[in-house]
Amino acid sequence: MEKRQLIVRHIGQLLTMDGDGGPSGAFRVWETAAMVVEDNRVSWVGLDQDLPLRYQGMEIDLQGALVSPGLVDAHTHLLYAGDRSYEVRMRAEGRTYLEILQAGGGILSTVENTRSASDEALLHATRRRLSGALLSGTTSIEIKSGYDLTASGELRLLSLIDRLRQEGPWRVVPTAMGAHAVPPEFQGRPGDYLEYLTEEYLPQIGALAQVVDIFCEPGVFPVEQSRRYLKAAQALGLSVKLHIDELADGGGGYLAADLRALSADHCAFTPSKAFHAMAEAQVAAVLLPGTARYLNHGHMADARAMLDADGWIAIASDGNPGSSPTHALSTLMPWAASWLKLTPEEVWTGVTRGGAQALRLPWAGRLQPGAPADFVIWDAADYAYPVYYYGSNLVREVYIGGRRVAVNYGEVF
Repeated sequence: MEKRQLIVRHIGQLLTMDGDGGPSGAFRVWETAAMVVEDNRVSWVGLDQDLPLRYQGMEIDLQGALVSPGLVDAHTHLLYAGDRSYEVRMRAEGRTYLEILQAGGGILSTVENTRSASDEALLHATRRRLSGALLSGTTSIEIKSGYDLTASGELRLLSLIDRLRQEGPWRVVPTAMGAHAVPPEFQGRPGDYLEYLTEEYLPQIGALAQVVDIFCEPGVFPVEQSRRYLKAAQALGLSVKLHIDELADGGGGYLAADLRALSADHCAFTPSKAFHAMAEAQVAAVLLPGTARYLNHGHMADARAMLDADGWIAIASDGNPGSSPTHALSTLMPWAASWLKLTPEEVWTGVTRGGAQALRLPWAGRLQPGAPADFVIWDAADYAYPVYYYGSNLVREVYIGGRRVAVNYGEVF
């Protein structure tokens, strides 16, 4: 029986992002291109005029629109209950992130709301956020636990993330982040809390997540406590990553390099030498420019230091209820260019191949024969436009595995 294909034609620019030159050479664009999808995967890309006659099937005429791989959001906390809109006033009054946390607000207020929420309420709220992420062009997305801070509660959150992963159409990557903050039950005893997690939590997460994260930050979990916890996770066969240097330089970059972590995230205060150590150890730097600006602490990650060291950077949303209340990675692309001083090519690499590298998703963030047909059609003709134009959703359609899963034409009637 003849196989039928989905044929995407008259693409103005097709970002395949399949360059093999490492972090600095991943970007690749075709002008006036076509793409063929078969069995949920890309089977052919090239110039539209070179499309082989053997391909017969449903055709989509894009009339010069831009196509990119689906975006890969490598850092989110989208499973939670409630919101923290009240913190806008507190920050305006001059209170810092840690001051709000130490007063029982911040993460701890979300923990209280999440602990008391039903499974269905959490699933419903997170589905809405995931749907919004899809409409904004994100097809692969990490979701961390971390808003219960008990062993049993964190396992419950991971099981809910797993349910969402199985539902699709989104591609969800779970991360176990029981060490997100020190809960009230262990106030002033971060070391004791990590020992509790090591004994009661880490041995049970393997069926639900393969990656463990920790908030390695002065005033939360310092470097040596973080080291012991993460090494215990590695001893169980789990991979590790870290939140580091979000609020101050706490030495987390060197720890990430020593442990050969998958990634070190935030990095707002990370020094150049630590970035070089991370790059040498093949640790991706996941940069969250929206968070740094939202907290208004005046520091942005030194993206150029990581790039100069030939290290991978990912640009992620950090979608969470306190310091980055968004699910739309694509809307941060202009700000990543402006605040991190990145070129359009570097931004596109950060939201596709860089995110895939941070999550170790070898086929995500690119469009080449054999790769999953996860792609976005943009209301733009040139790849620089979504990195330039802010405040509006420029995504027209989103496909996962060659199936259209989101449409956003923006008509007003």
